[in-house]
Amino acid sequence: MSLFNKKARAGDDQVYLIIITGCAGSGKTTVGKELAKQLKYSYVDKDTVTRGFTDFILKRLGSFEGDRESELYRNEILPIEYQLTFKVCREILENGSSVVLTIPFIGQIKDISKWQAIKKEAGISDDVTVKFIWIKHEINTEKKNILNRGAARDDYKINHWDAYAESVEGIEPSADYNAYVYVNDCEAKLADTLAEVKQWIKK
Repeated sequence: MSLFNKKARAGDDQVYLIIITGCAGSGKTTVGKELAKQLKYSYVDKDTVTRGFTDFILKRLGSFEGDRESELYRNEILPIEYQLTFKVCREILENGSSVVLTIPFIGQIKDISKWQAIKKEAGISDDVTVKFIWIKHEINTEKKNILNRGAARDDYKINHWDAYAESVEGIEPSADYNAYVYVNDCEAKLADTLAEVKQWIKK
């Protein structure tokens, strides 16, 4: 019997997994950290969990640090990144703590069956309330944000920007996710928007 199930039976407050998704440079980290702070939830970032491991493995396999576009990364390493990240979340959730997770989820957000498979593999309880937030951002602002952070994992995107921009154009969550679409237009005040997000989470 998991710690989470024991706490749930004891009548404790609901445990949430809030998954913030979006393209590179959309503002996931900024939104996620502030939301977790305001809600007093634990915060998990996929890149923090996996980046060091991923860059090491890529170099050992003959690729390069920052490779995030090759078939090696996408087919062999990315699935492991997702497994590790969601298992970390599961352990926190089982301890009775809610989690805000930031993770791209671009390849999954259009197909709910992909989330269902990840959830099952990670062992996340059905008692956890899972909610998705999709950060929608104007592509040129994303490029500006990517350039500003200067990360090696973004080099391919910048060097092949037109092709990358076309590949992510028009991505929207499947209706099955019932996701909150957060339009990060840099004009709206973060505090005002998060107040609305927090109300939506508790519905």
